[in-house]
Amino acid sequence: MESPEQLQNYFVSSLAAALQEQGQEVVCGVDRLWTDDVFDCDIVHFQWPELIFGDDKKEFSDSDITRTCHRLALLKEKGIKVFVQVHNLKPHENKDKNILRLYNLLYQQADVTVHMGNYSRDLLQPQYPHARHVVIPHHIYDNVYRFDISRETARQRLHLPRDKRIVLSFGKFRNDEERRFVLSLKRKYSSSEKNPPLFLMPGFYRKTLHTWNPKKFITRLFYTVNYKLKGVRFCHSFIPDDLMQCYFCAADVVLLQRLEILNSGNLPMAFAAGKVVVGPNVGNVGEILREMGNFTFDPQHTETAVEALRKALDNIAKGEEYKAYAMKHWSSDIIANQLLKHYSNVL
Repeated sequence: MESPEQLQNYFVSSLAAALQEQGQEVVCGVDRLWTDDVFDCDIVHFQWPELIFGDDKKEFSDSDITRTCHRLALLKEKGIKVFVQVHNLKPHENKDKNILRLYNLLYQQADVTVHMGNYSRDLLQPQYPHARHVVIPHHIYDNVYRFDISRETARQRLHLPRDKRIVLSFGKFRNDEERRFVLSLKRKYSSSEKNPPLFLMPGFYRKTLHTWNPKKFITRLFYTVNYKLKGVRFCHSFIPDDLMQCYFCAADVVLLQRLEILNSGNLPMAFAAGKVVVGPNVGNVGEILREMGNFTFDPQHTETAVEALRKALDNIAKGEEYKAYAMKHWSSDIIANQLLKHYSNVL
């Protein structure tokens, strides 16, 4: 098990901790996969396929694919079961063609494919019918974050206005399409409201001004000033854990800014913080939001996001229902228990 941006993404470490609390021995990391130590394992549970050679590798050769194929065959020969977690249908940013081959290879060799919603299960099951496809929701990181900071205290710590409605878009904005979409949403919504909400987007633009390249410095300075003049609140660095909780607790509504998405860790975290969520009607995310009575939009039409956000801001009290649901069904120990049952079933 390993994850990208490990300091910020606790999916693996928090789930591993929950498994260990229930008596399951768990070893995290990709190095063991390529040594004989892996043969002491009963199950190898792959997370992000593009990280099986480490998070520094960005390009993959044909020999990498061959090496992976041989390793998987050896695991099978030793009777070791292969689980593959479906975080994404394809990498977010790396477009190396062999990564897609790597994804396909792991799906082909999986004994069990773990989905976080019915959408990806229904999509991949016909393509890879040999594997058992199971749905286990995304856990809420309750063994990492508590989200017990009051709205007033959180806003005070972040120097935010107490009497303003706040819409939070958390996490790194991955491309200019996401930035343009949310800026358009902000402009259209604000133009029709006498008291528009504050859009809080700490990961909106992550490029720092520190560079020795004069052209890059000018470009970054331009965008930094331009975005700030448009009223976007963001910071250039990652958010510490204690402040991260403040962002969620300070908000009234959480807006998922992704235009293409399968799963989102921000969705269960928002529920755990007792917030209503607005997100795109795509992937497992759209399915969960619809089923839970949240508000979705069509990524191709900003107007639908304006209407969804307006409804969400009118129904912020429903956040407490979502918090109760998340604590009951998505806690780390419950999700770990579900995973343990599937581990046991294949052994």
